[in-house]
Amino acid sequence: MKSNVVYFQDLRASGASNSDIRTGLGCCLLKLSRGVYSVIRRCGVRAHLRFQGFAADTAWLEYHESGRQQDREQVRRYKEHLKYLQIIHYPHYRPSDVVCGLSAARLHKIGMFRQPDQPVSVFNPASGALTSELRRRRRSLAGEDICTVDGLRTTTAVRTALDLRAELGAASGFAAMEQVLRRHMLGDDEEAIFRIGYAPGLLSEVPETAAAVFRSPISRLTRGRKLATALAELVSPLSESYAESRAAFNLHVLGLHDFAQQVDIWEEGYLLTRLDFLLRDDRVAIYVDGTQKYVDGGFDVMSKESRQQNRLLSMGYRVVRFTFNEVLEPKSFGQKLFRQVPDLRSRCRDRLVF
Repeated sequence: MKSNVVYFQDLRASGASNSDIRTGLGCCLLKLSRGVYSVIRRCGVRAHLRFQGFAADTAWLEYHESGRQQDREQVRRYKEHLKYLQIIHYPHYRPSDVVCGLSAARLHKIGMFRQPDQPVSVFNPASGALTSELRRRRRSLAGEDICTVDGLRTTTAVRTALDLRAELGAASGFAAMEQVLRRHMLGDDEEAIFRIGYAPGLLSEVPETAAAVFRSPISRLTRGRKLATALAELVSPLSESYAESRAAFNLHVLGLHDFAQQVDIWEEGYLLTRLDFLLRDDRVAIYVDGTQKYVDGGFDVMSKESRQQNRLLSMGYRVVRFTFNEVLEPKSFGQKLFRQVPDLRSRCRDRLVF
């Protein structure tokens, strides 16, 4: 999506005055950063007609003209896109800047949750600065940790995931590392992954692949190498969402490492359900539910899941369901899990400490 991005000097060159630009804000212009705007509407103000020459993306116009939808997921994606535009079109990068941290995560499309609203983040080998729009930190990087995304020098996806561990905490870093490993092993076409399924020998390849992906970048970290190494030994490509990664992290924190993911349960030759997690020895089935599927599917989805749960119970499984918010805190996650399956406490070994 082009999003009709235009720079101050281009607006002035088209004949727009400073006054025209000021009055356009809140009408048909959206300010992305100092000197960078997006044309978001076709308005009837004569002084703003010059802006329409920069409005080639009609889908972007129609989105704003129709009124933004109040669906939370759509609003979230919109805000993420604005952040992406601010990073891509920031006009004052230096040649030696390297986009990093949360900004790099947005460029690599690494999914996070409740990302703090902060300036564009860059590393620079010679200087640091902090403004309302840019945070420049003095740090040198090896060439192996730098790539190019959308024309910008950026930390690699692997290095970005490792940096997120330091910025957002071990749980978010773990989720980012799982996303990076999943894309490395399976690609980024989630529809194709769902259609084709997972290769039978996939899990046997994970330890060697994870070591190849993470070992060298971890060795170049100035701090946090021990924890990063521990996380790299636990990540899996089978988490299909940020929430599932957080649930996997919680299980490791609790010391319940012996779980399987994406387990198909069959009954009389028919696929009954796919479990997000299964503690096989204890026959504990764990689901991580997102609210959006209930919004989309409504009563039919809830009714189907109720039938599936009843069948699982009749087959001897114990079923525990977690909402998205319940997987965000390891302590609350553990309390619910042990409340419903108390005997799991005795199975905990070698808890992940972070």
